[in-house]
Amino acid sequence: DNKMIYFVIRKYKSEYSEDYRIEKHSTSYSEANKFLAALSLLEENENVEFFVISHSDKSLTENAA
Repeated sequence: DNKMIYFVIRKYKSEYSEDYRIEKHSTSYSEANKFLAALSLLEENENVEFFVISHSDKSLTENAA
């Protein structure tokens, strides 16, 4: 049984480059989505956007015991 982990990613894109970084991670989609909404509302730079990606990680299940 795999657990999901959700990453809130910040993407900065200018005319010359793109940069990505993880702003937050969570095992709760609801929490990740709330954080995404808050960041999107607060961000004023038009070159910045946020999105959520998910990853299935079997090791999370194995390490939870």
